[in-house]
Amino acid sequence: MNQGLVVISPILLVRLLTVEEFGRYREFLLYAGLLTTICAFGINNSLLYFIPSHPNCVRQMVRQAVTMTFGTSVTVVGGTLLADYLSNGAILAGLQLPVAIYVLLFVNLDFWEFYWLSQKRPVPVFAYTTGRLIARILVVVTAATIWRDVMPIVWCLIALEALRISGSWIAWRRASRNIDQSSEESCWSEQFRYCWPVGLALILVTLNKSLGNLFVTKTLGVVALAHYAIGTHIQPVIGVLRNSVSDAVLPELAALKSAKGEGALALWRRSTVVSMILLTAAGVVLFEFAHTFVVTLFSASYEPAVVIFQIYLLVLVREVFDFGVALRAVNKTAPIVTSSLFAILLNLLLLVTVMPIFGLPAAALAFVISRWTEGLVLSRSTMRAYNIGLKDLARWGDLGKVALAAALASTIFYGSFWTDYFGLSGVVLGSAVFMALFLALLLMFRVPELTAMLGRLRKTEAAPAKS
Repeated sequence: MNQGLVVISPILLVRLLTVEEFGRYREFLLYAGLLTTICAFGINNSLLYFIPSHPNCVRQMVRQAVTMTFGTSVTVVGGTLLADYLSNGAILAGLQLPVAIYVLLFVNLDFWEFYWLSQKRPVPVFAYTTGRLIARILVVVTAATIWRDVMPIVWCLIALEALRISGSWIAWRRASRNIDQSSEESCWSEQFRYCWPVGLALILVTLNKSLGNLFVTKTLGVVALAHYAIGTHIQPVIGVLRNSVSDAVLPELAALKSAKGEGALALWRRSTVVSMILLTAAGVVLFEFAHTFVVTLFSASYEPAVVIFQIYLLVLVREVFDFGVALRAVNKTAPIVTSSLFAILLNLLLLVTVMPIFGLPAAALAFVISRWTEGLVLSRSTMRAYNIGLKDLARWGDLGKVALAAALASTIFYGSFWTDYFGLSGVVLGSAVFMALFLALLLMFRVPELTAMLGRLRKTEAAPAKS
């Protein structure tokens, strides 16, 4: 839900801003997003591991995470401003002050989601992220409607983050009083050792995702960036679908960190099947109606983004396997760094050699190839960490059933029947028919995760009836 601003607001902003102004806005988000990831350094994410592992030190774990985040954010923002000054503004392109203020406000005292998830409290997470999403969208769209200019939008976002960090400080002071802290054990060194490889890996992954945007911005300008940003618009959706599963699984794996081999991987294998169901269903629908989605949602001015959009969807299959979660659960994080570094170097090489020949689509393809290669490297590291072979890495039979169900269900998209006969309504109708057929096939193939979910839904519905 925190990606809602990136997912939803562009649909409105492209109608309120020119292509160039929208490109400028995306440039601000590009710099701010990259610096935010570097500043955060995966520190708050570590709470998913340390709170379940140290249940008597909750307040101390949060305090350490907040302090470490503040230190990294000040260091990174200060270093970036210095580098930008020495390069005569070549790094932040005149956006130095708003980017610096926004990043410092955005990244600090933002631990709540991981704190609640570590305690298995998804309802507050939903309320917090939904409220933040709605507020950000309202601020951005209102500012764009009034001023039709990028900088007022940016400063309104800064004001909103200032309110958020103030409210977060007050809320934590009150909440911390009610935490039963039976121990004040200091784990600075342990938490730092956990965070630095994870944080470095997150930085490299984010830089890999942003490399195409950076390359396009610096070589082709903000108009090309606007087209590329719409073409890769699916990126936040991928993150939401995949991370919704991964973030819920990691605390459970951390609590079972003493388990070895088959036992430790059982839950992770199940999560890959769930991710496969979610990502495959989304990918098929988005690929089929890519042109309709882009032109309808963002106008014909962004039609060059259609092919980029379709190429980028290939990364969905890679995201089914979140090897980072399996490795982090047993505190084996170094391979995440090395694989991410390899991926970013490969991406950079492809951008330099292929993009000048084939243009914007090559930037998306370079990222897809680098992500797939990174996945292959991480799969080997995961097998070594758990001392297993390829056949034990995943539940290949169930994953194959999901892929077969998606392939068979997608036959209803043959030709252009849905949009030719029903227009825009055909997108909804075709997607609904595909999903119904897809789920029916999964049930027929007896995929355990789907049947288990339906069983729980029946129990939930039956409970009120019994009462």
